[in-house]
Amino acid sequence: MLGACALFDFLHVTGAKDAAFEQARKLSRGKGIINIGAGPHRTYQAQVIAEAPEVLANIDLVPNGMPHFIQLDVERDPLPFTDQEFGCSLASHILEHLDNWQFALSEMVRVADQVIIVLPDPIYFSGWLHPAHKQYFSLQDITQIIQAFDNVTVYY
Repeated sequence: MLGACALFDFLHVTGAKDAAFEQARKLSRGKGIINIGAGPHRTYQAQVIAEAPEVLANIDLVPNGMPHFIQLDVERDPLPFTDQEFGCSLASHILEHLDNWQFALSEMVRVADQVIIVLPDPIYFSGWLHPAHKQYFSLQDITQIIQAFDNVTVYY
């Protein structure tokens, strides 16, 4: 039973990431995508996104040889881009790993016309139990983020 739950969780997360990236492509409007927490060392899916032609900047803490890579601590360092330089900021499963996620989100909003965030689904235990997660985003938290920014879409 646990194996079936893990498989369902994996498929759900993969589907959310795919849907978010497709939406980011549509919203980029020829200005490109900035991919926050881009690390292709995490999954094959992350590598495909990082190497997509629409992605003009990949931001991560870990240097990993991907195209258009910038090593940066998004909790502390401002993104080195002008306001609204990109059509879309994409951050998939990143905010829950940050102590200062509010700063990172404010920078994503600053540098792009639209922001797409993917968070762990609040109804799945995997998000609660992950040892590297510093934040848990409830449905109420997600609603507050969406209400605070008219250009942010959240997938989970």
